[in-house]
Amino acid sequence: MIKKFDNYKMVDIIKYLAAILVICVHCNPIVSEPHVNYFIKQILCRIAVPFFFIGSAYFVRRGMKHKSDYLKQYLKNLGKSYLFWSIVFIPIGMDWINQNLRLAHSMRPFALIFGLIHVGTYYHLWYIPALILSLWGTAKLLKYFSYKILFFVSILFYLFGSFETYYGYLDDNWFKDLFDMIIQIFFTTRSGILFGMVFVVIGFFIYDYQETLKGLLKFIPIFTIIFACMLIIEGESLYHVEKLDMNFLLLLLPFSFFFFLWTLSAPFTLDFDTRKIRDLSKYYYFVHPVCIVIVEEIGLAFNLTFISAGVFSFVLIFLFTHLFCEIIIRIKKYEFNFRCLWMTVVLGFIPTFIFSSFIYFYKTTNSILKFELVPSLFFINSFIIFYLLQLKKNQRE
Repeated sequence: MIKKFDNYKMVDIIKYLAAILVICVHCNPIVSEPHVNYFIKQILCRIAVPFFFIGSAYFVRRGMKHKSDYLKQYLKNLGKSYLFWSIVFIPIGMDWINQNLRLAHSMRPFALIFGLIHVGTYYHLWYIPALILSLWGTAKLLKYFSYKILFFVSILFYLFGSFETYYGYLDDNWFKDLFDMIIQIFFTTRSGILFGMVFVVIGFFIYDYQETLKGLLKFIPIFTIIFACMLIIEGESLYHVEKLDMNFLLLLLPFSFFFFLWTLSAPFTLDFDTRKIRDLSKYYYFVHPVCIVIVEEIGLAFNLTFISAGVFSFVLIFLFTHLFCEIIIRIKKYEFNFRCLWMTVVLGFIPTFIFSSFIYFYKTTNSILKFELVPSLFFINSFIIFYLLQLKKNQRE
């Protein structure tokens, strides 16, 4: 029996499952019954992102204790990865801006900069700048303040951000006007300061005080179950409440704390290597939105309701995402070649033009398809072509 917090393989498995939950929350309704769909998407799936924050913070703190410049190197590598995926998603993100926001051409560079530092160049990328900011900020603040102060401040930030979820309870007064103004400027309270910081503090705290927390080992399962039930009750109580979004649930804080401890102390060993699923969970996060757009919009275009929404649609999106991520993992094994990259950009337009023309010309419904469909097709086609070119090049060598 494991009597300490070191079941890191179990953390990898939960991260993988959490990545699947992230895909789920971004898909069309999974089931036709609204209340059941609400439970799946707005309660069950909401445990995923806090787990990612806490897990990342825990292992970053672990690295910081063993290497003085670990945080700097981690943030540098994370920043490079974020910049790459931000550039990849710019065509899709700019298409969204053109369709949804009336911005002068002179303001679009500022919109791009704002997206990079706050909400991402596409909707799912917000997590990376939020993680970078919360990790860097928490590490700096811990040099001057105690965990008590950081918990107090970060919980206050989280409570303020939670009015996005509890919006229906706000009275028409100066505070609501202030909150509305902040939303108009920043679009969301889902940020590194208001959302991510408290979970990063939890992750740092768990690592720093794991010896003390061992005294809770026998109580962790029951506390996790208790707070899971309370989280469900909180989520269900908000079913009819007006919400701007539902990222913030108050019971996510204690539940995520004990759930991560339970995962770390899971009393069984895993004999297989979890590095592959660790990579898959990372790439699932980055690429799943384009797979969702392609699958759901094809279903909408040809009136295939079982593809545009529902359990089968979700399974199809998951399999599509998995297959695409397998290709990316294989690409990373090859030495990068700029000639293949430029050929990819040129050749990617050919299948994109063919597929998109077929969809728009032969679609059987009058529904307006999402503007992201064409750049999403180009995204997928480009990676596949790049992989085939790299594969051919390596076979010749």
